[in-house]
This record gives sequence, structure tokens and C-alpha cells, in this order.
Amino acid sequence: MKKFYLICAILLMCAKWGEGQNYTAIFSGNWTDASIWGPSGIPSNPCTNCNITINDGVIVTLNISFVMRGSSRLTIGSAGLHNATLNIPASNGTSISTGHNLILSIMGGGNPTVSFPTAQSHLIFTQPPGISAAYDGVFSQHGTYTKLIGIGPVVEIAGNGVNDNTHAGQTVIFGTSLPNAMHPAPFVLNANGTLPVTLIDFYGLLNDKVINLSWATSMEINSDHFDVERSRDAASWQAIGTVAAKGFSSVEADYSFTDGSPFSGVNYYRLKMVDKDGAFKYSPVAAVRGSVSQGLRLFPNPASSFVNISFGNDVNGHMNIRMINQFGQLLMEKNITQANNMTVSLQVGSFAQGIYMVQLKDDNGNSQTLRFLIAR
Repeated sequence: MKKFYLICAILLMCAKWGEGQNYTAIFSGNWTDASIWGPSGIPSNPCTNCNITINDGVIVTLNISFVMRGSSRLTIGSAGLHNATLNIPASNGTSISTGHNLILSIMGGGNPTVSFPTAQSHLIFTQPPGISAAYDGVFSQHGTYTKLIGIGPVVEIAGNGVNDNTHAGQTVIFGTSLPNAMHPAPFVLNANGTLPVTLIDFYGLLNDKVINLSWATSMEINSDHFDVERSRDAASWQAIGTVAAKGFSSVEADYSFTDGSPFSGVNYYRLKMVDKDGAFKYSPVAAVRGSVSQGLRLFPNPASSFVNISFGNDVNGHMNIRMINQFGQLLMEKNITQANNMTVSLQVGSFAQGIYMVQLKDDNGNSQTLRFLIAR
């Protein structure tokens, strides 16, 4: 029995050893050559939640089919002082398992990635004349395998690894090496088969009766457009517009969209970020409080002796009305018990000419500020 427990413990330790490990290639050579790797040795295959780095000045030749799982990350280069290269030579392999390739597998969850942190980070695919490269490159596993890197035809292989179908004539995504003019560093290849749109900001602001949405990206590769979606409850969504994407960009890009007819109360927005291959991801949700009433009107503007505030039939309950000057001083306040379909008149004849604001707030916390001019 003691031997049994000892064997189990050893097996468990061996299983855990390949998870969450750090591996560093410190010399040039073949991937399977133990002498090129640091103290941790050759990365386990498959490798789960591993951090693998190819140091500056090092060229590693991938001479196996290597599987990355979970949160595994392969970083080509570090400080960018010298070139760091992962070379994928043609194998003439007849299957995924016999080819020279990276497999970014999302089986069991996770999102393994290949990172190009500097312009000195290189992934090079080579194919001598007469050599087939159908099963060499970088593959993403998400139900089917899809080839990302290489000059041979795109290969799709069923998730069970049995049915191999080569589809000639399809266009590969990146060509023979990375980075290149169309895809400059830094960027990351991920297991979803596309380079992500890196969203760094997304927010909305109420401006009079419209909501202005703004967002920015720090990187885009293969992006096509953004669908702007809106919801009353953050559950049921409807597309309200489309904004064209930059497509390929390694610098910050700014975007905007105006919702000219927002709901009264809280509006929820999200972006459907669609790439040129039809794949998409959703942004985080932005919540913006809209107008206190879709039928809201302030008139006349400019005003002389009085100004009217008219509410639509979508207002329920109490409404607080405050008039302030441009210095933020409260000049007048009214509380309306039921503002639905009501028009409230404010006498402003005693105030000096200038710009003033009316602040409105309902029982649900929705607020809105209207500006008007007193002129005589």
C-alpha cells in the first residue's frame, strides 16, 4: 500500500511539473535540444499555464509539434537589444502530429498566446521548393484547427483529429514571417485565431438630449468594424449603428458614435468588435443615464421674462427642478409631484442677461442639465 501511495505521489508531481513552469531558451538550436534551455529544461509537451521565453540573440528552430494550453504564453524576445527568432521549417509532415507547428489549444478553457514584444521579435516560416507545408505553422484549436502562419494552404482539421481536409486556394492570414509591414510589433497571437482589437477605453456622456459614445484602441489587426449595441436592461440588445474600423493599426485610434434617440433613464451600450473574417468579440458594457424624458423641451431659448420646461408622457413620479447660474449658485428650486405631460414655467425676468442652467432629477436618480440664455 505504501508503494501504491508513493507511485501516486510521484505521478502527481510529474503531472504538476509541467503546469505553471517558466522556461527560457538561452542558446540557439533545435527546440528538442535540452542544452539550449535554462535550468527548467525543455518545455513539457503539452505545456499548461507555461511561460516560455526566447531570449534576445537566440534562434530556436521548432522541430516538433508543440501544444500550448491554458494561460501558456510564448514570448519571442525580451529587451529588444538583439533579434530573437522562432524558426518553423517545413517538415513534409502528413498530419498535425508529424508537422512542425505550435498548437494554441483552448480545450479545457484558457487562451494561450504568442507574444511579439519588440520589432526584434521574429517568427519565420520557411518552405524550400518541392516541400509541402500543409501541416506546418501556427494552429489555433477551437473546435477545429485553423492554420494562422504559413505559405501553404489553410488546413482545417476536425477536433477529434481524425478527419483531415486540406482546402487549397484559401488565403493564409499572415504570410511567411512576423512581424512585417502590415503587422508591426508589439502584438499578440491568441488562441481564437485572430489578433485581438485591444480596447483601452469605452464610455458615454449625455449631451443635451443625445448620448455621445467614445472609445479608443491601442492595436488593431484584421479588424473590420464596430457594431454599436444598446439595451434597456443589459440583457436584450439591439444594434443601433456601425462604425468602420482602422483595420491594421499599432498606434492609438479614437472612435465616436452619437445615439440621437436614447431611452429615458439608464442606457446600456456595448461594442461588437468584428474582424474581416467574421469573428467577433464584445466590449465591456458602458452604462449611461439618458434624458429624464424623451419628450423634454426647454423654450423659449433665448428667454426674456420666463422659460418653460415641458415633459413628455414617459415621466413617472417626482421631478426636482433647480436653476443655477454659471458660477454654480442656486437661484430657484421647484419640486413637482407628477411631471408626466406637464409644462413648468420659471420666471426669470429679475435675473441679469447671461447663460443659466436648469438641473433636472427624477426619483430613479436620472439627471439632466439644460442650458439657456437670458437676453433682452
